[in-house]
Amino acid sequence: MQKYIYMKQDITKFDNHIYQIDVFMENKPGRMSCYYIDSSNPILIEVGPSNSFPYLISSLESLGINEVNRSAMTHLHLDHIGGIGHLVEKYEEHFVYIHELGLKHLPNPEKLWKAVSDIYTEKWLIENWGKIKPTPIDKIKTLNDNEFIDLGNNRKLKAYHDPGHAKHHFSFYDETSKTLFIGDTLGLIYPHGNFVQPNLPPPDFDKELLFNTLEKFEKLELNNLALAHFGIHNKPYELITNAKESIEVWIKFIENLPESSNQEASVIMEQWVRTNYEFLGIDKETIDNYTNNVHFEMQVAGIRNYLLKKKNP
Repeated sequence: MQKYIYMKQDITKFDNHIYQIDVFMENKPGRMSCYYIDSSNPILIEVGPSNSFPYLISSLESLGINEVNRSAMTHLHLDHIGGIGHLVEKYEEHFVYIHELGLKHLPNPEKLWKAVSDIYTEKWLIENWGKIKPTPIDKIKTLNDNEFIDLGNNRKLKAYHDPGHAKHHFSFYDETSKTLFIGDTLGLIYPHGNFVQPNLPPPDFDKELLFNTLEKFEKLELNNLALAHFGIHNKPYELITNAKESIEVWIKFIENLPESSNQEASVIMEQWVRTNYEFLGIDKETIDNYTNNVHFEMQVAGIRNYLLKKKNP
């Protein structure tokens, strides 16, 4: 049996037996968090891309975890689900909870792969995220809005269907720790920032849907938000407010740009974002973490697609 115990690891244990695992996406720290909730019926939340799978397994094995029977995915973007095929191959009892579109795309991931390779290029995808393996359809369990996932020990995760970032997005609320595993719905918080950067990709970004989701989450009793990109953060209500304000500002910026291609607009937008961060006194390392790890042309396309749909419903 292949072992991964000698690979680099970055694991943080939080209260209520929650483990945050950095899976070194693109071989960089602080890019992708997966979460393991240890209970009598434990669960893994997120798996990351294919190339990150060895880091995930190494970390789990270092915790003495040699069998993972189930996982829950927030959505169907490749940086989140690329490793599922490896997971079900390694653990023969494993199954995954995911949006019903997973039944279509996980057994036959070619369409997902092409959509992303059209943006990033196939060469970049193979080098940085790795090829995706198909997931057998009998290993997939579809989620319903407000469904409870039993963790044992009188502990449950509540699944919320929360479109806005992606129509197939779910977040998971742990009633015991008051932690919301929010995937990409909030946006991005990279080391060592304490602010939210929007993440608004095409074709599904929709401000009204996203804000409805965030306002629903503001009514929950929250101690922490657990982001895929990246980590667990307290002050959840401040971060949700910050996210909404930043999204409004980004949309207004794109709306007010003179006519330009998405590529031209992305160059202008990146410089504008960096200048704003510098004006706010954010250090260069943090600015680089935020701006070097976002695809600005995709953000422009997502916002413009939303504005076009709003103009021509």
